[in-house]
Amino acid sequence: MGHRITNKVSIGGDNSGRITQTGIEAGGAESAVSSLLELVERLTTEVRGRDLAKQEVLEDTLTDLAADLRAGEAAEPAVVRSRWEKVKGLLGGVVQFSELVAKISDQVQKIFA
Repeated sequence: MGHRITNKVSIGGDNSGRITQTGIEAGGAESAVSSLLELVERLTTEVRGRDLAKQEVLEDTLTDLAADLRAGEAAEPAVVRSRWEKVKGLLGGVVQFSELVAKISDQVQKIFA
C-alpha cells in the first residue's frame, strides 16, 4: 500500500490564515500582490512610449502604484485604490488596454477592498 495522508482537518470559526497541505503553502496575500504587480508592470511597459492623453501623469501614477505594491503590507489600501482609479480614468476609452485594465481592477478589488 502507498503512503496515505491520515490527518483530518476541521475548519471552523476564523479561517483566514494560510493553508498548508503536504508542505505546499497556499492562500498567501504576497502571491496575489506579486501577481498584481506583474500586471501593473506589464501595463506600464505597454503604455510607455505611446502618445496618450496626459501620458506623463499616467506613467508617473503607474510608477507610484508599482512602488506601493512593492511595499507589500505597508501599502495603504486607500492610496492603492485611489491611484488605480486615476489610471483607469486616464485610460478610459483606450480599447487596446481594456482587457489588462479589467484584470488589474479585479485584483485591486479583491486585495484592497
